[in-house]
Amino acid sequence: MSQRIRTLLAVALIGLLGFALAIPNAVQAGAGKAEVRWFQWKTTEVGEKLMNEIKAAFEKDNPDVTLTLVDNPFLGFHDKVINLYQAQKLADVVMAQVDWPVEFAELGILEPLDVFIAKEPKPFMDNVFPTFHKKWRGKQYYLPIETGPVALFYNTDIFKKAGIAGPPKTWDEYVEIAKKMTNPGQKIFATTGTMSAEPPTNLTYDIYPLIYQAGGDVIDENTNKAVFNSPAGVKAVQWYVDLMNVHKVSVPGILSNGEKEKRANFAAGNIAMMFEGSFGIPIQRQMNPSLQFDVATMPRETTTGTVVRGAVNCMTTQAKNKEATWKFMRWLHGPVGIEMWAKGSGSFPSRKDVAEQAWFKEKKLFQVFVQQLLLPNAKSPNLGMPNAVQLNKALTVEIQNVLQGKKGAKQALDDAAAEWNKVLAQYQK
Repeated sequence: MSQRIRTLLAVALIGLLGFALAIPNAVQAGAGKAEVRWFQWKTTEVGEKLMNEIKAAFEKDNPDVTLTLVDNPFLGFHDKVINLYQAQKLADVVMAQVDWPVEFAELGILEPLDVFIAKEPKPFMDNVFPTFHKKWRGKQYYLPIETGPVALFYNTDIFKKAGIAGPPKTWDEYVEIAKKMTNPGQKIFATTGTMSAEPPTNLTYDIYPLIYQAGGDVIDENTNKAVFNSPAGVKAVQWYVDLMNVHKVSVPGILSNGEKEKRANFAAGNIAMMFEGSFGIPIQRQMNPSLQFDVATMPRETTTGTVVRGAVNCMTTQAKNKEATWKFMRWLHGPVGIEMWAKGSGSFPSRKDVAEQAWFKEKKLFQVFVQQLLLPNAKSPNLGMPNAVQLNKALTVEIQNVLQGKKGAKQALDDAAAEWNKVLAQYQK
């Protein structure tokens, strides 16, 4: 073989090798697609059909991005996020309960969204309910995907039999109606008092709304200190304790009752009223399809007030492509994504412009929750609360002390506030 031919073959071989090595990059560049991974627990709850429809709709509107669904059961989800972050394997977007964003932000897990939000048209955030504008250290770390304030559920059959026309509108009316309806001999009670400490979620329903209604607050956002031991807070806790211990309008077992027991008791048809979120509607219909109940806004005292729960999504600091990640968050949390999510999951929409649509207005019971959200003092204290689980448990234990007569309301709340402030001092804004 001549030198010239050998040289030509060598050049050709080098060219082919270079082309072969370049194929993956060429294909990737040609596709021009970024991947966004969404770590969430909803696939097991709402079903693969809805999640795949969300994926398909997003990718149709954003053909340059591939959405990868990463599902994990809710049990253990919180700890899994932290473990994945520490292993440098966390997804681009993570779902969170309202109790978690502050903790995750402090751990360095979450990316602030303010730069991205600033580029959006004003209606994008204006249509997110005000509760979810709450920032931590001056930064927005989340967007809500579903929400639901606590309102008053009441058994219409029990009300009719008692000759009571409608639900209470004030604390005084609540006490009057509760006393009239309670009949231990027939196992009929006005409510289920819930103050178990594990998990410490009952304050969301039984205590925090009362503090707001009495004109108080849980944490002062300016000083980042507990303020539930104010006169308003003492009044709220004493009113609750009197319901349980003086008027005796609750099912026995207050210290061990939790959300599960409350919902089961109400579904059984022998409980007149309960404070519950909008997610309680499908729960009650599933537990007892024949149960006759309605929903009203929470009774008021000095003012109105309630607690707002929900699920949010956050961008992580380990997101591979933050611009593509924001494309997904903007789409999912915009009117198209939230409408699709609310219709498919049956949840309360987290945007006002979706909640105002005709299909949602036809859902009569849900309209009460819209009203409740727009009334003064619809708050989510956990969104600005570091170590929320620890703090809520500390306060729950002190209220248990009041229920058991071990402490007065003022002393118990002062002791809980002192414990809270030791924790909060570590997170001064």
